[in-house]
Amino acid sequence: MDSHFLDGHYQILEILNDGEKGKIYLVEDVNLPSSQFLVKQLSLPNSNPQALTSLHRLFANKAATLEKLGQKHEQIQKLIAYFEENEEFYIVQEFIPGNALTDEIIQEQPLREDEVITLLSEILETLIVIHSYGVIHRDIKPANIIRRESDKKLVLVNVTVNEGITNTVESSEYMPIEQVNGNLKYNSDIYALGIVAIAALKGLPAKEISNLQNQRNKLTGEIIWRDKNLKVNRKLAQIINQMVRFDYRKRYQYATDVLDDLKKITNVGGEQQKQLQKKLLLVLIGIIVCITLGVAAWQFRSAKPVRNTQQTFYQKGENKYEEGNYEGAIEDFNQAIKLDPQNALAYNRRGDAYYRLGDYEQAQADSSQAILLNPQDANAYFDRGFAFSELGKYKEAIADYTQAIKLNSKDAYAYYGRGLARTQLKDNKGAIEDFSKAIAFKPEYTEAYLQRGILRRRLRQRVEAIQDFDKVIKINPSDAKAYYQRGLTQSINKQKYAALKDYTDAINISPKYIEAYLNRGDIYSDLGNQVEATEDYKTILQIDPKFIAAYIHRGIHRFSFGDYKGAIEDYTAALKLDTNNVAAYNNRGNAYLELGNKKAANQDYSRAIAINANNALAYYNRGVIRTKQKNKPGAIADFKKAAKLFQQQGEQDSYQDARREIAILQNNSAPAPTTRPKSGKIEKN
Repeated sequence: MDSHFLDGHYQILEILNDGEKGKIYLVEDVNLPSSQFLVKQLSLPNSNPQALTSLHRLFANKAATLEKLGQKHEQIQKLIAYFEENEEFYIVQEFIPGNALTDEIIQEQPLREDEVITLLSEILETLIVIHSYGVIHRDIKPANIIRRESDKKLVLVNVTVNEGITNTVESSEYMPIEQVNGNLKYNSDIYALGIVAIAALKGLPAKEISNLQNQRNKLTGEIIWRDKNLKVNRKLAQIINQMVRFDYRKRYQYATDVLDDLKKITNVGGEQQKQLQKKLLLVLIGIIVCITLGVAAWQFRSAKPVRNTQQTFYQKGENKYEEGNYEGAIEDFNQAIKLDPQNALAYNRRGDAYYRLGDYEQAQADSSQAILLNPQDANAYFDRGFAFSELGKYKEAIADYTQAIKLNSKDAYAYYGRGLARTQLKDNKGAIEDFSKAIAFKPEYTEAYLQRGILRRRLRQRVEAIQDFDKVIKINPSDAKAYYQRGLTQSINKQKYAALKDYTDAINISPKYIEAYLNRGDIYSDLGNQVEATEDYKTILQIDPKFIAAYIHRGIHRFSFGDYKGAIEDYTAALKLDTNNVAAYNNRGNAYLELGNKKAANQDYSRAIAINANNALAYYNRGVIRTKQKNKPGAIADFKKAAKLFQQQGEQDSYQDARREIAILQNNSAPAPTTRPKSGKIEKN
């Protein structure tokens, strides 16, 4: 046993650790017999005398803060003293008799849920205090959580003094990615605690944590820790999932938030503890704003106030963004950028907020600035891709999604975005490949299945389309869009009753799904269910009195059972909302024709042609009128124009109808009643 004394009065009883990063001694203070402490030797960045003097002064300030922490909460290891000896720094810490949590987390012997909740609650209460003093622990793991022998409470030990002076925390499997990259956040501690909770629930010792970290979703980076053999309360699992989110921006921001959610499922704590947490939260908010202690400040002291302030603005902007207050978020990001014009992340997030507000030009500009500051930011390319898509710049969007994929080849969202852009450019093969890639990397990606199904239907791959919609419904039985899209496909396949069921399911899930009502009304009308069809169109107009298609479809429905005046009322209502609606003019002309008002019918068809000179139906219908008016040259000209347009549009049946009318007129033969149209063709869109 070494009888050497440290600082003249700490007698070394045992050397607990003698590594490259420094030594840890168990000591006894000879001035306080029977009082044992831990003394840690801290490694220094360099031995320059001037630097040592500066570090000593800064260390004294930081150590004073840690002393207050130990006094503030009984479950934080106390810092007793600090001293310098032979140009080495030492801290004296409370020695806590007890066992580390590593002794409780034993392989294949998981802790009970209530034990894990208690563990989380105790450490979170400790973190609230630590964070409120502007300190981040940086090294939360089972070895740094001690169950105190005297009262069995959990004590958090080894709170970091400062990385500019203390032993560097080695890369730990409990660390989140931003900490590994040197971008430490308060909720980096929350992540580490979440990993501890997962280890406790699964019975994973420290040596097994690396395997857990490798079990990640290839797309999102999120840890996949639950399996069929692990029975965990759903709400507790949701809390832990949010604690260990890969992106710190989507993680819990404050320890108080985690604790509040835990209390919702356990009712642990009572009213007194709730009041305490509210007070601590106020302390946290107040002190974080005021305290200028921070990791970066040790190295850049002169920049400390500005850096802390801009980080505060950034975090406020993040919080407002998550709450949906995008205008407020932009104001805070503006302040963060003003204080730090090189903050690529602030530009990125401000661009996200502008995108949410529909200002795609500004969103694109901010993403471009983020890319300029950090060309390796795949997320910035992804965001700019979506902005370009909204601006109709699909080639530019595809280029950005492609760059995002180069930086992160397993980014399912980038493949999905590129697929959408390729769809707009009619690159159907490329789009399907992209949606399929997105699905391969994210098998539960319902939007990718949905868009691939829609595209497959357009390409007449209806069986495959239905398979995609089936998959969406299997993953999420409450996805109304999937039922609606499957209904459209069933309708095209002439499976009217199957389509009716799908539209009804969509409506039951989403009672204001206008398009589902519209298509269901059309099927009811086709089946002769007059009352049901009328009720669906009526419901649409109650939801949205300005939904033009409802007037047009109801007009077609009324026309179908001979209510020509009612049809004219509906088409006229549609034209009041849109004076250039070709379908309304065309169909109203048909209704006037049935009522014998040839002049009004001719005017409506001519108006439709004036608005759209390529409207084949209007030419065909006007040809019908001119035939009835015995205007043979005019009728032939209209049918020829209609035939040409029908052929160009691939409407073979209508093309043949037009050619038949031309032949009849040119042969001067009287048409048989069954071969000539009694009225014009109907247009729904």
